[in-house]
Amino acid sequence: MRLSRSPSPLAAIATLGAAIFPFAFLSTGGCQRTKPVPVVKNAGPKLPDVAHMAVKPNELGYIPVIMYHEIVPKTPTRDPGKMSRSVKAFRGDLEALYAAGFRPVNLSDVVNDTIDVPAGASPVVLTFDDGRESQFRLNETPNALNIDPNCAVGILQAFNKAHPDWPLRATFFVLPKSSTTNDVFGQAGLGPQKLQYLLKEGMEIGNHSVHHKDMSRMTADQIQAEIGGAHNALVADAPGATLQVVALPMGKFPKNKADRKYLLAGTFEGKSYAYKAVMDASYRAVPSPAALRFDPARLERIGARDDRWGVRWWINELTHGNAYPRYVSDGDPNVVSFPKEMEALANLPRLRKRWQFFAAP
Repeated sequence: MRLSRSPSPLAAIATLGAAIFPFAFLSTGGCQRTKPVPVVKNAGPKLPDVAHMAVKPNELGYIPVIMYHEIVPKTPTRDPGKMSRSVKAFRGDLEALYAAGFRPVNLSDVVNDTIDVPAGASPVVLTFDDGRESQFRLNETPNALNIDPNCAVGILQAFNKAHPDWPLRATFFVLPKSSTTNDVFGQAGLGPQKLQYLLKEGMEIGNHSVHHKDMSRMTADQIQAEIGGAHNALVADAPGATLQVVALPMGKFPKNKADRKYLLAGTFEGKSYAYKAVMDASYRAVPSPAALRFDPARLERIGARDDRWGVRWWINELTHGNAYPRYVSDGDPNVVSFPKEMEALANLPRLRKRWQFFAAP
């Protein structure tokens, strides 16, 4: 099945009716393709020119969102929280993802359902928490400040240079400078410059609160002070930045469910904030944004470790396993393609509001 954005939501609704099920759709089962049922002509953009039987797109599949913290020269002997990833292991993660056909997107691309990767490729999101110096370090030379080649940003740049089809995309959940935290990314006075550089290069920043405290027992005012305070500080340091996602410290959601709405929207010191998604700190890949199970109010992430449920395990599971079929792109961000037999997993009521239905060619 393929869905394409319609130039007019009203026109899309008017032409859809209830006539989606008679259409002939692509199946991954290897069966013969049947003649498509005609649909309204000129109802939207052209469908992607892709060999569907070879590519087998599945844009209802799962997407790995990987959570990194510290990037260190060598993994410490004691790392109880499994918060550190060695430089060698991080480079190995990128190589493994690349070889398996993954390509990076920003987290906002997933949340907004604007994923744009080549046909046959699968999206992956790299996220970095806390704004640590090992993620983005500048080395001082007599004439300039140079990016440390062994920090996360330096490693990503080198990988992009070696593999131009691996774009510079990543989401950094940072803590702004406060009474208890240093400048963003650690080095005094360089936080704003670093944030603006990330945005200029195509990456993005997200909200990780002000003080990195457990929010499970916070009041509504305390939650808004943490989220709104961070939002105000980051927007001031990076003018023009659009922050769309919050990552909760330690993945701790407010126990009072009535107060969880303040994670997404609220007001602090007379300024309002609004977010589209909240990140947990759990262990599974996230469903496609076109899937019924996609819940932007609680999205999970994969730990950057080597044991079961870690990044390498998930690369193998998404590539060769059956429980979590991976998201495979049709190459066109304006079209959603998926096998007919997975139709029950699609959020069709929501998709009807944004997309035009087409038959498979």
